[in-house]
Amino acid sequence: MSAGQKLPFSQFTTAHMRPRDQFDAWHESISVIFQTSPLPEQRNEAGFKAALTSYHLGNLLLNQVDFDGQRFERDRRKLTLDGMDHYLVQLYATGGLNGVADDRERVLFGGDVQILDLARINDTRAKASNTIAVVLPREVLREAMQGVDNLHGVVLRGDAGTGGLLADYMRSLMVRAGGMTLADAPGIAQATTDIIAACFRPTAATMARARPLLEATLLERIQAHIEAALATPALGAEALCRAFGLSRSALYRLFEPVGGVAGYIHARRLARAYADLGDPGNASRKIYDVAYRWGFISEAHFSRAFRRAFGLTPGDVRAGIGMDRVLAAAIPTESNPARAYEGWLRTLRRA
Repeated sequence: MSAGQKLPFSQFTTAHMRPRDQFDAWHESISVIFQTSPLPEQRNEAGFKAALTSYHLGNLLLNQVDFDGQRFERDRRKLTLDGMDHYLVQLYATGGLNGVADDRERVLFGGDVQILDLARINDTRAKASNTIAVVLPREVLREAMQGVDNLHGVVLRGDAGTGGLLADYMRSLMVRAGGMTLADAPGIAQATTDIIAACFRPTAATMARARPLLEATLLERIQAHIEAALATPALGAEALCRAFGLSRSALYRLFEPVGGVAGYIHARRLARAYADLGDPGNASRKIYDVAYRWGFISEAHFSRAFRRAFGLTPGDVRAGIGMDRVLAAAIPTESNPARAYEGWLRTLRRA
């Protein structure tokens, strides 16, 4: 295989099946991990929506699984029959569940992350949900955590601390998975293991290994918050520190590589103003109105800052001059069998 080759992936969907066959097909497919059954109010003839996309990264699997409400079980008989010895780390991006992992009761809401030991009993009643999951062998996580006792059924809330960071990382990982290559896989698998270990077992050692990735994920999270709040006059370091529970020094350290907090916000507001001025739909809006919308209280100051950033005046952009210039400098960027993942799960082990 070429190092530039894309990751192996597998896809399953009930979308093109007859409604009465959909749940049975899903049950057969997912039975590699769980026994499933419909919720009491469901009828097979009404149909069942489910889709799974899985990527193989060597010693872990990355899955996106969307499904209608159902019951998932791993009982003693199932544990004995399949002998699976992996951990499942699962983000419920939407939806949620009620369940019991051994004797640990748990409730998940959209945004929460759980970890399940697939060698232990689990009974879950899930709503219709969109999920992202990582499956990794016990020995891989044990080495990263230096022990993995009593994690079965632990839930990290998505609205606080490491749960939110891990959820953001898992979303980002899934978005980028289609562009990853075999050469990328070992490093990404190790980084993913490290961040899972740091979030579920935050010791000095696990945090030290995961810190660069945790900080990069937190930076992306704050940047997304800034993007949504650019028109808010009070947006600044103090507001961000309050929103994310950070000290000023921690916030400044995060943003140092991208020109500092104030510089980053300033650049993003200029980029939004550029886009507004170049939009024919805004032709009737005064330049001052555009400037004011994005936090500039003086048209003269706005014009000077705009020229420094783009080498053009706001009037030039309004007139269509230089519109072939790309805003990338101002806008940060950052054939497979349908059920191959079943075999991958059965043979998943430390690379």
